[in-house]
Amino acid sequence: MRASAVHSFQQTAAASLRRPWQTFRDGQIWYGLTKRGNKRLPLTTKQGNKHYYKGTRSTGIGSLNSNGTYIINWEKVRTYVVPADLHNTELKALVSPKVPQIYQKYVGFQDGAKSPELAFDNVVNFIEHGENYNDVDLEQSNYLEEFVSSKVKEQEMELDTKQ
Repeated sequence: MRASAVHSFQQTAAASLRRPWQTFRDGQIWYGLTKRGNKRLPLTTKQGNKHYYKGTRSTGIGSLNSNGTYIINWEKVRTYVVPADLHNTELKALVSPKVPQIYQKYVGFQDGAKSPELAFDNVVNFIEHGENYNDVDLEQSNYLEEFVSSKVKEQEMELDTKQ
């Protein structure tokens, strides 16, 4: 199919390059983009660059000094006062205060819960015995969860065999 001639829409081909196709109602030329509207809107995080952080005006409890250390102004620190008659209110906690506290004891681990040996022992026990590999009833043991190192268990077994 052949392209239609420019002459059917404009007077000349040069006129089609000089003049746009559309105009506003008042006859003003429109080139496709308008420069109308308010440009002084608040800047959002979507409009800033990748390092722009707007913040929420929620902090500001201190300032940086010339050495780069943060100095806290304790007059600006938020403090929350617990009401004196809180135990008499009808408000309920998310967790009941009657729920027993689970105590944990780590025998043979130097770092306690952060010990890598404990994590390795837990993985080995999970692989060998499944998800519930510990059969200790917390209610009977007064809610004491005890983690004993395999080295301590081996030493106890050696003492039992010697006796």
